[in-house]
Amino acid sequence: MRRPNQDIQAEGATAAWDAVRAAEGTDSGVTASCNLITPMFGGGVTPGEVDRAMPIRASALRGQLRFWWRLLQDAGRESENSADLFQDECALWGAISSNGPQASRVRVQIVGDQVGEPQLVQARESDSGFPPYALILDRKDNPWLIRQGYSFELVLRFNERVTPTQREEVVEALRWWASFGGVGARTRRGLGAVKAVGDHTELKPVTAEEVKAKGGWMIVGKTAINAVKAWKDSVGALQRFRQGPGVGRNQGQHNRPGRSRWPEADTIRRTAKTHAPMHQPKHKVDGFYPRAAFGLPLVFHFKDKNQGDPRGKDSDSLELNPKGQDRMASPLILRPYFDGQRCRPMALLLPGWEERISTVVNFNSQQVAPAWPEDPRTRKQLAENVEPMKGRGTDALSAFMRYFQETLESETG
Repeated sequence: MRRPNQDIQAEGATAAWDAVRAAEGTDSGVTASCNLITPMFGGGVTPGEVDRAMPIRASALRGQLRFWWRLLQDAGRESENSADLFQDECALWGAISSNGPQASRVRVQIVGDQVGEPQLVQARESDSGFPPYALILDRKDNPWLIRQGYSFELVLRFNERVTPTQREEVVEALRWWASFGGVGARTRRGLGAVKAVGDHTELKPVTAEEVKAKGGWMIVGKTAINAVKAWKDSVGALQRFRQGPGVGRNQGQHNRPGRSRWPEADTIRRTAKTHAPMHQPKHKVDGFYPRAAFGLPLVFHFKDKNQGDPRGKDSDSLELNPKGQDRMASPLILRPYFDGQRCRPMALLLPGWEERISTVVNFNSQQVAPAWPEDPRTRKQLAENVEPMKGRGTDALSAFMRYFQETLESETG
């Protein structure tokens, strides 16, 4: 995450930015008709809340397109350093720096109606289509969502300084966003997924072969009944892999969940040197947190903390964080994939996903260690002792992708 430049005077920089933007004209660009195929969460100025007057914000969508542009350009420029890429990014998308403002050569406009009561639904309502594992809610939380079916137009305009190559790059970023991105919050878990159709530009779905060429990994399941069913199938596979009885944990008894088959909880018990009498650490893998690769922070709540299980210093929870940061976005995207005719369950690992496997983590703001070893031989040995990973992969991400393929009879690329 880039840190703000402390040398910039915000008020003066903003005025200079507006002056530069006003001096540059724009031409007609690309229009895409977009339709929500899963409910949208958040998207307003206040995090987690729908803005009924302006449900889709142009600035947020421009940020999404900039993300996909950067990801695609980074994957295709292995020989160039990050400074060169950053300069190209600022030239196209704009920046405010101590050297003066650079206006974006791409302007984003959203054309859509305000949201009325019939277009809203609460997450816990039975007809919301919302799989709980897409957004873990506290017991009292029941946020409003925009129902699937809401439509809007996305208009991209380019000023006269945009080169033909830059224009192609932006349209390609739009195509990847239409296939894998979304609007609002929690888009990597399938909320706010869209189906987009271009006016004069064919937004063909990105294929598994194209993803592989960029260094990613995409698996698509069989055809679902509808987009929401495809979404539930995708998210449900992750829930079972991480926490499901018989896969991510042992079978429980009555309402009591079985013990986790992952090593994190016992690693924490050993590190904290405390545990409940019925939860003595016994996992064969110690000192590692393989599920950190799915994104951080990881928050642990021990049920028997009053009987000796670990607890946080200032709260009942303990956190696993990336070293020097508060969070690490998941490299995994789960959502319905529109193949041009119908929606299907999809799992996508973004280019660069391998770098997340051995990310350095802090446990409870103190211990620093790699979440998973870098040595391939050690990975293989440890993975054979983690039941969900056994026989599927030497890290949690690749093991999940193969589990997804097994359970959804998928096609892979």
